[in-house]
Amino acid sequence: MTRRGKAAHQVLVVDDDRTIQRLTEAFLKPLDVDCEFAGCGAEAFTSLARRLPDLILLDHELPGESGLEILDRLKADPALAQIPVIYATGTEKETVISRCFEAGANDYIQKPIRRPELLARVQSVLERQRMMRELWSNARTDSLTGLPNRLLLQETLGRAIARANHDPRYHFALLFLDFDRFKTINDSLGHDIGDMLLQQIGERLRANLRSEDAIVRDSQLTTLSRLGGDEFVILLGDVPDEAAASSVAKRLLGVLNRPYTLAGNTVNSTASIGLVCSDNGYSTADEILRDADIAMYEAKARGRGCHVVFDQSMHAAVVERHRIENDLRDAVGTDQIHLVYQPIFSIEDGGVIGMEALARWHHRELGPIPPDRFIPVAEETGLIIKLGEQVLHEACAQFTQWRLQHQPLKYVSVNVSRAQLEVPGFAALVRQIVAQHDMAPDELQLEVTESMIMSRPEEAVTLLQELKALGVRLAMDDFGTGYSSLSCLHYFPFDVIKIDRSFVQELNGERTEFVALVHAIVNLAYNLGMDCVAEGIETHEQVAVLLAVDCLYGQGYLLGRPAAGGETCPDAWLANSPRANVPDIAGKLTA
Repeated sequence: MTRRGKAAHQVLVVDDDRTIQRLTEAFLKPLDVDCEFAGCGAEAFTSLARRLPDLILLDHELPGESGLEILDRLKADPALAQIPVIYATGTEKETVISRCFEAGANDYIQKPIRRPELLARVQSVLERQRMMRELWSNARTDSLTGLPNRLLLQETLGRAIARANHDPRYHFALLFLDFDRFKTINDSLGHDIGDMLLQQIGERLRANLRSEDAIVRDSQLTTLSRLGGDEFVILLGDVPDEAAASSVAKRLLGVLNRPYTLAGNTVNSTASIGLVCSDNGYSTADEILRDADIAMYEAKARGRGCHVVFDQSMHAAVVERHRIENDLRDAVGTDQIHLVYQPIFSIEDGGVIGMEALARWHHRELGPIPPDRFIPVAEETGLIIKLGEQVLHEACAQFTQWRLQHQPLKYVSVNVSRAQLEVPGFAALVRQIVAQHDMAPDELQLEVTESMIMSRPEEAVTLLQELKALGVRLAMDDFGTGYSSLSCLHYFPFDVIKIDRSFVQELNGERTEFVALVHAIVNLAYNLGMDCVAEGIETHEQVAVLLAVDCLYGQGYLLGRPAAGGETCPDAWLANSPRANVPDIAGKLTA
């Protein structure tokens, strides 16, 4: 016999006495409960298969299975174990009462049942259950968006992984989303606007996840979660293949890329998505979240506003980078880091005017580590500050040694990162190092890249002027690869413009547009009182073009390769003037 309604709570009464069933139902009316009845264990489990109640009132003496046997079965089933049970018994034996609690009962009631006691015990258990559900929900729900949080996602992922490992026909995918300009919006418009943006992102995702995208239909499981910050994760279930998951990612990118209106502000940005498929054979939620995160950062590295599917090479790259970072911490300040020097020539007469110091790392186990592998890591981790100080000391010490050998050098040049420039007291450190090695300030040249200073030009001018006041030389490196124009050069106190190798490689008699551009750079630099150094010279034809446009200084493999300080000999390069074997193309260029 079943009674259904719209009551606040559902209670399953397992008792074979119809009188007790009706009496229990009458007693519980004040609590707004809907009672369902079962006369034995079989009927009870049939009822549970249809609907899970909020509470089970379980009699001790039943036909067939006893109440204790039914209780053991309930607690052995993960889907039923969380349902609270009040055990009803007509015996006062301590062994029975003790056994019911050992089996997992939440409370017990003595027969014959008295109305006040039944109401009190049922109300107490239901209230505890309500509080537990609320605590469970709060612990697993993001308070800002109302979406499930990392904890619930990990639980859901664990079940999805277990299912995929058990059933080879089942496949799922994970989308890891990150909003590309969230920090900028937070910093410029304020955290309240940032919170509104997160809420709108959550609403868009929730509204645009179709029913066929869902992994489950159970209300306690989820497809969409917010991990924190601007990171959201979508779990896609029963996806046939990677292509289907990619289709969902592309659709959501289009949804997220539309403008947002936030308290009168219009925000335009994109999202980056990392995609991972379950076919990689994961065993834990943390593993698949890690790889999805890696793929998301790869999407950002590829230009943002796109999705990238994870592959194992990405994980290998992250592992390698982690090792590089850890080992570099041990290497900086030791002889594993050493300097090589590349000459800077006067390409007009072949004289060596300076040396550029370049850091190299000889790993004790892996051998030489290329600069493009360890310098970015040093910059990202802040190790560049300690590394840069080591380079400054060693370069200045080597310059002093060359001077004692009567080598005709004007300066030694050292690359400086933005992180070094922004360290309080960096100018004082440079002054100290120059004085320590008994150098004149203009015997040290500091190089900064064009892109580095143009990211925040106003701040860069202030930092550079502080260094210029010391009397050191300043060079803009890689000119032509950043965002500056020729017209802005006069804002910066540079002594030298170094023309990027990408321009120099194009210098030949056929690419007249590059010749004209380099000529314009050279003329403007000279008018501003700056010298020009061409980087990456590799052919005699490039030397000829540079001479034709009056670029007087250069460096590159044609002129001299980097070498250790003790192996360099500026005098030896004088015999191999860059003018040797230079074709006469000046007339062709001016024709």
